[in-house]
Amino acid sequence: MVVAQQSPEGALTFGKNYAILNLDWMAVLIDAVKNTTEGQSFISNCSRWNDAVHEKDPRPLTIFTSLSFHHGQPELAKGAPFTKLLQGFGSLTTGSPGVQIASNFTVDEKDIVLQKTRFYAGAGNALEQILKAQNIDTVILSGLSISGVILSTIYRLYDLDYNIYVISDNVLQSPMTPELSKFTLEALLPIMKLKTISIEEALQALKRS
Repeated sequence: MVVAQQSPEGALTFGKNYAILNLDWMAVLIDAVKNTTEGQSFISNCSRWNDAVHEKDPRPLTIFTSLSFHHGQPELAKGAPFTKLLQGFGSLTTGSPGVQIASNFTVDEKDIVLQKTRFYAGAGNALEQILKAQNIDTVILSGLSISGVILSTIYRLYDLDYNIYVISDNVLQSPMTPELSKFTLEALLPIMKLKTISIEEALQALKRS
């Protein structure tokens, strides 16, 4: 696993075959955090990052994910832990308002929006097929929640030998658990030889890539 790529001058770069993964920026989750200080900072940083990606020419492969299910949620086993976890979020039926990418973030026809059925960004969709077909070797992750989609996606793509960057300013734990966020970003990921980067580092690397 390559921790970081460096330009000839030694500055961070994502290389040429990278993809942006914006994970679960869905309305129901953004609404749950938008009135908190942490949530407002998260939204602001993700918006800034997303705008910079959209201004990049040529634009890198950009993928958004959203958790959603068929009517009646047949994908969910009654009484299963994941099913219980989703209780209280309201309708997560495909096409319902809550599962749309939040209006805080620009999404256009060049972006790919994948529906998924579990924490992992590629659960029930073509994520891995797309990454392979486009010769992607590096992914840059933003999203919520850290203990859910972020860690689940890291573990899977780590096993598939992708280079992984996590933008520390663009990830959030919900419900808010500062201790968990700190442990994950400052202890767990370094054990895996992964490095988190700040929004400023990410923006500079984007310019060089």
